[in-house]
Amino acid sequence: MTRMITDLVVDKSAIIRPIRVIRVPLYRSLFVLTFWKTLASHLQDGQRVFVAFVAAHGEHSPGTSGAKLLVPERGEPLGSVGGGVMEYNLIQRARAVLAGGAVFAPEIEALDHHAKGNPSGLVCAGSQTNLYFLCTPERERATVEQAAALVEADRSGWLTIRPSGMTVVEKAPDLARPAVMLTEADALWIYEEQLLNRKRIAILGGGHCSLALSRMMRWLGYAVQVFDTRPAIPSFENNPHAHTIALHDYQEAAAHLPFPELTDVVLMTNSFEADVQGLRGVLPLPVPYIGLMGSAAKIGRVFSTLRKEGVSKEALARVLAPVGLPIESDTPEEIAVSVAAQLIQLRNVKT
Repeated sequence: MTRMITDLVVDKSAIIRPIRVIRVPLYRSLFVLTFWKTLASHLQDGQRVFVAFVAAHGEHSPGTSGAKLLVPERGEPLGSVGGGVMEYNLIQRARAVLAGGAVFAPEIEALDHHAKGNPSGLVCAGSQTNLYFLCTPERERATVEQAAALVEADRSGWLTIRPSGMTVVEKAPDLARPAVMLTEADALWIYEEQLLNRKRIAILGGGHCSLALSRMMRWLGYAVQVFDTRPAIPSFENNPHAHTIALHDYQEAAAHLPFPELTDVVLMTNSFEADVQGLRGVLPLPVPYIGLMGSAAKIGRVFSTLRKEGVSKEALARVLAPVGLPIESDTPEEIAVSVAAQLIQLRNVKT
């Protein structure tokens, strides 16, 4: 008797422990953790730090929601909220605030990137709303350290900034809410930011294509996991761009996705049997994207095998195969570009 795979539930307690796990921090991007750790370091050093966040933005704005900039009392600025003369003027203002030593009240500023409204000085399009906040060692050090720790450990937390101050709370992600949100009511406002990285990818298979895709997705700010059953192959063992997990069976990978509803899955294993194993595991999960690399013959054999096991046509229709945009890609790097482009395209269409 066969069971529909879409009816299966992954029992994590029944999964065999992985052969080996090599942990790479799954933070949002190389910059985000650097930002929080640098801010914490400056505060630990006794410095006050002027920080700016892009709290909201319109279409075509050079500064996008969640972008960050910090200016310490000593040392160079880190980050960007859009660049150009707007950012230059902001850095000069930040330095004046830090040099003056006066109390600075948190504020938000709406800027238009054209002549009308409150011009930013940039000649482009769109608009953005910036939030400015002065962090002090006495008041914000512990909060910033907590934010850095959550980001580095890939734990879910929320940053909240109000006119009265900054707080960080560890709590489950709320996917019904935007990752960055500014709420305004008369003179009151609240800025909220989900610290957990919502851009995530799990790559099943640790070969050369996987290594190239890992590098590309990490560069794009994704939290990257790579799974393989061959722990000793160099492209997997020496992958510096991903959190690598060696398994006994690719089906086990499903139990190692901490936030499946946020995780795109790409299968690029070394055999059709391995692809079948991986799909058995991930098809029951609410992952937003499943892509399968391979020739038409290999893909056909994978689908035929799963259909014989009772997998529905509706379940298999979720699998994009072959994975990636059709750009006649051939090398691992070109394949990585085509897959990354498809992921970005589908994500932006959804949002």
